[in-house]
Amino acid sequence: MGRVPKPIALKEGALTKEEKERRENGEKLLQGDSTINLNPPSHLCAIGKRYYKEIVTAMPEGVLNSTDSYTVTIVADALAKMQRCITILNKDGLIVEYTNKAGATNADAHKAIGIYQKYSQIFNTFATKLGLSPADRAKLAMLNVTEEDDEILKLFNS
Repeated sequence: MGRVPKPIALKEGALTKEEKERRENGEKLLQGDSTINLNPPSHLCAIGKRYYKEIVTAMPEGVLNSTDSYTVTIVADALAKMQRCITILNKDGLIVEYTNKAGATNADAHKAIGIYQKYSQIFNTFATKLGLSPADRAKLAMLNVTEEDDEILKLFNS
């Protein structure tokens, strides 16, 4: 499997001016509407809607666009379902007893643990696409480094 293409702002190495401009224009064209709707989809539960709004407002302006709403919805839904699993586990405990067909009582891990793990994997997969992991935030921070460096260099050169 090949490498995932980087946005031109994160691209390292030598590029011609024409190639850089062509890639920047292509990225702007594909970006679409630059604003994401703050109103969450109606199919999310109340907790999911709260997570949706929290994610959208926490992201810097211009990072998310309207096509990212699907990814934000998946992340918010996964967080809400993980929260429900935590509530169930706090109430019932991690180990539950059940009686099998032979009438013997056995202890087993609560099924909510497996559900929690599945949704945490979904969360991890889609949260990285939004830049919610520390490594992804570091990559996004590189976008602003050149602007900040210029201002800092101006101060030092003055």
